[in-house]
Amino acid sequence: MDPTRPPTKGFDMSRRPLLAATAALLAFAAVARAEEPKKDAPPVDPQVQAAIRQAVEKAKQELRDELKVEQQTAQAAAEFMGTVAEGPKLQFLELDGAFRFRGDLFDVLGLRRLQDPNEQYLFPRPNIINGANRGTQTGGNMQLRLEPTLNVSEHVRVRAQVDLLDNYVLGNSGANTWSGATPSDRSAVEVKRAWGEVETPVGLISFGRMPVAFGLGLVNADAGGLDDDWGDSKDRLQLAILPVGTPVGPLSTVLSYDFDTTGPQQANWRQGAGTGQPFTLDPKADGRTWNVKVMRLDTADEVRRKLEQGGSSLNWGGVYAYSTQSWARNAFFDETATTGPTAARYIHRREYRHQLDLWARYQTARFQVEAEVTGLSGRVGDPGPYGPGLAYDAADKGALKLRQAGGAVRVGWRAMPNKLALTGELGVASGDKAAGFGNAVGQLNGAGDALPAYGALEGPQYGRGGDRTIDNLRFNPGYRVDLILWREILGQVTDAWYLKPSLRWDVVSGLSYTGAVVYSQAIYGSSTPSATSATSGNRALGIEIDNSLAYASDDGFHAWLNYGVLFPLSGFNGAGSLTRAHALRAGLAIKF
Repeated sequence: MDPTRPPTKGFDMSRRPLLAATAALLAFAAVARAEEPKKDAPPVDPQVQAAIRQAVEKAKQELRDELKVEQQTAQAAAEFMGTVAEGPKLQFLELDGAFRFRGDLFDVLGLRRLQDPNEQYLFPRPNIINGANRGTQTGGNMQLRLEPTLNVSEHVRVRAQVDLLDNYVLGNSGANTWSGATPSDRSAVEVKRAWGEVETPVGLISFGRMPVAFGLGLVNADAGGLDDDWGDSKDRLQLAILPVGTPVGPLSTVLSYDFDTTGPQQANWRQGAGTGQPFTLDPKADGRTWNVKVMRLDTADEVRRKLEQGGSSLNWGGVYAYSTQSWARNAFFDETATTGPTAARYIHRREYRHQLDLWARYQTARFQVEAEVTGLSGRVGDPGPYGPGLAYDAADKGALKLRQAGGAVRVGWRAMPNKLALTGELGVASGDKAAGFGNAVGQLNGAGDALPAYGALEGPQYGRGGDRTIDNLRFNPGYRVDLILWREILGQVTDAWYLKPSLRWDVVSGLSYTGAVVYSQAIYGSSTPSATSATSGNRALGIEIDNSLAYASDDGFHAWLNYGVLFPLSGFNGAGSLTRAHALRAGLAIKF
């Protein structure tokens, strides 16, 4: 973990000042009692009495100074770890988490459009009895998330995230459905994260599979909210160095090394699969990333103190990431084949990427502005994969350039503190003129495996007419913009910009209402379902109105009700008549 993550157990203050304070107070009490004149005692010389008082005051001041130094030292160390308050007595096991139970109703999320050139609908449709004219789908799911922390000592811990029945559909108890489909695409128990943390005099060492988040979440998002479904995890080795004083304030530096992908794995070759330790057969197919993060970050308590005093808080930071992969396995190659060229098994990918992600936030008691911008540049020597019958083999070969950029900015104003807040948000993700948005790049035409025609919702962003660049930036799927268009139909913000004014009204304690209007427009009309050629297509995608009512009690109970309606615009013109789409979501949760 790094200093930008939620609080963990911090450094405990030494008990020595507390014991010293107790002893000193007892001594002061004794001196004070000695100062009280006894009825039968002779009067005390005023000079002697003044000297005693002076000595007592000097001892008190020295004790105050010592306690202040000890407290400031402990607080500085604790703030780097994410907390400024002394934690509770160390417990070996700390268990956090939540149980979520939610349901949803979707109505015509496919907008009544017919199949696109990829033979795909905008959204999966009901498939029993005249599905073409039916569009309402309902369902529910649940999840029990456990987040244990094992405190080995004050400075050593192991943390994990385990999901039980993760988004299991209600009614899916294990019996096969009428179509013979698998009842679930995931196991009942999923260990999603497990990592260790060690506090050292230099900083915090973390290792294992851990959550990753930065800024608004355009590139990396933890997405740990009660109604969230995504969240980034990395197999990572990380060092978060203690803040260092600079002319611009204390800066925290985080260095990390990610294990992105691995090549073919060899099982235990003596005892067989499922035993012993598997290992990477050829490291040339491994993908790795080096990261450097620099942050100027106020803790939550520091922000609160500054704003309460009428001041302001400025936080900023950046992440530079360099990724590389030399070779990759050809997904089309049949591993059981005994004939064929050895080179067909692997693709000489020769891929590298440079990505810079910058973030800043400025806030006062009533005003806040927060922004994140990112840019990516790279090269893929051979994109692959290749297999028999792929009509775009010849066009697919050759190096590709990656040139992508995007960002988002939020501006908020507390019109009525603790009651009404107004927010405006603008987001932009660079686009590509190729057919489709490029969120599901593996989708090809169902007939002939050719590149999809214009008007397809998805498709590779290169390979047609000498196109050797991929220019569309994709926001993280955990970055939530709306309820329907980007969350359900398109999946991620890419090749588009959006404008989102919203308001939040805290009705009473624990109960809040949020309303938003989202206008979305594509960068290139040729990417939209309305396109019929590289120079055609409409860019306007839709106007969506979203509403949310949420309740949170002091004892961990949460409930929410969300409703959204999407009015599709000309960017979705084409086969079929367009209609509005509706989404209704409700949830209950217990957080512990």
